[in-house]
Amino acid sequence: MEQRITIEELSRQYLINPTTLKAAFKAVYGTSLAAHMKKHRMEQAAKLLRETSMSIAEVAAAVGYESQSKFATAFKNQFSVLPNAYRKHL
Repeated sequence: MEQRITIEELSRQYLINPTTLKAAFKAVYGTSLAAHMKKHRMEQAAKLLRETSMSIAEVAAAVGYESQSKFATAFKNQFSVLPNAYRKHL
């Protein structure tokens, strides 16, 4: 989870064309691979915020974000609240 994996890396690992991989994933799951991975990261981040005392920066790093501000923006887009506000309202 801490490491970002690109579609190109997955394509090489599973010996499939990137375009084919994206199309197949969307056909099966109804969403893009990138959107699925981002949603999964945000769900994991919310769990860490609920269940640990990790700092926001530590949570961001744990789910693959190098920038705390980019993490906070992504989290707000997913949950309509910033990570620190999310934690306060638990």
